[in-house]
Amino acid sequence: DPANFSLSWDDLPGKMTGREMRIDVAPEPVIAAYREMYPHYSPSDVFFAATTAARSWRGAVIEAEARAASGSPAWVYQLDWRSPIDGGRRGAMHTDDIPLAFDNVMATGSRAQGPEAQGMADRISKAFVALARDGDPNHAGLPAWDRYDLTRRRTMIMDEPARMEDDPRGGERRLFAAIPFVQP
Repeated sequence: DPANFSLSWDDLPGKMTGREMRIDVAPEPVIAAYREMYPHYSPSDVFFAATTAARSWRGAVIEAEARAASGSPAWVYQLDWRSPIDGGRRGAMHTDDIPLAFDNVMATGSRAQGPEAQGMADRISKAFVALARDGDPNHAGLPAWDRYDLTRRRTMIMDEPARMEDDPRGGERRLFAAIPFVQP
């Protein structure tokens, strides 16, 4: 919905209901938490971040935590690289990593476009190949990629430049961990 890019604070609670959040929580405390965590966010920024975290990102976090808790090696990445489509206003969207991972950014319909797309595809696709081949995503095109554990929650941030961070979006993770999650 193009209107989601120009929401007001008054519009926001009504947009963050039902199918957008897919969890049983009132939008007001979520909005308040995001405004505290990210005071520079616009209402539209809060809408996209919170609804994505509530309905799809949490599943990836739950899986990473389960793998780490089992003692199995786990590596986690977060795509922060913004596709230049629509002037970059859409940010790093769900599934943007697919053409990057499969190194087909030139394919018709790919949203991973622009001058930096091929370099990002090289880094991510080589990590997928290294993981499949060796059981470890590290390769010369990335900084050292540490395993994910429940203490530091080390995550590779796929952006320009790629970098490791401890528990990125930790506030969001803690906020949504308190709300039951059901994968639709």
